[in-house]
Amino acid sequence: MRHLTLLVAISTLLAGKTSAQVQVSQEPRHHKVLDNEWVRILDVHIPPHDTSLMHKHSTPSVFLILSNTKTGSQVLIEPGKPSFADGNIWFEGFYDKPRVHRVWNEDTVEFHVIDMELPHPPSAGFDTSTTIPFSKRLFDEKPVRAFRVTLPVNQSFAINRVKYPMVVVGLSGPGATGIVNGKAFTKKGDYLFIPAGSPGFGISNQKGTADARFAVFVLK
Repeated sequence: MRHLTLLVAISTLLAGKTSAQVQVSQEPRHHKVLDNEWVRILDVHIPPHDTSLMHKHSTPSVFLILSNTKTGSQVLIEPGKPSFADGNIWFEGFYDKPRVHRVWNEDTVEFHVIDMELPHPPSAGFDTSTTIPFSKRLFDEKPVRAFRVTLPVNQSFAINRVKYPMVVVGLSGPGATGIVNGKAFTKKGDYLFIPAGSPGFGISNQKGTADARFAVFVLK
């Protein structure tokens, strides 16, 4: 009986360790680099052969995969199967259930992701004509409209008035240095938050040697 009791206790302890979880914004490999009323940007870096803690995604979020890395995961709750392919960008609302998982890096290169949480309730009356030059729309969801911008060398554009908050994330490497509102984007994952009411928004690719690529998110 004592032996059976001990086995039950050990099994319970191991199950507790497996199921213990933290909110994603508290997971140590998810580095919080921006947090305001509109957006919480988590810059995720998992080194080779490292594993995140078990964590929970429950806030509407945009995910951007910024590396080509072989990964694995242990999932406790899964609302949908994401693709961790380099360059993939998608939205998940987590309206019905969260994702609870941990992720490990099986590769020899770092796993790099931007997890952009959108805690602000969507506002009514979004201008459906809102668009971005040199872009292709990726998706249009309750809290966000997303575009992928491809700006050729020696091209630029400007928008005179920023009606809605925006987030710009760089998708290019050193060969395609773009300038966003005066800030140089020199690597994947560089970002800029532009508040609503800002006098202007512009991107240029005057010094690069290749197309400069960006993701632009208009927050509703």
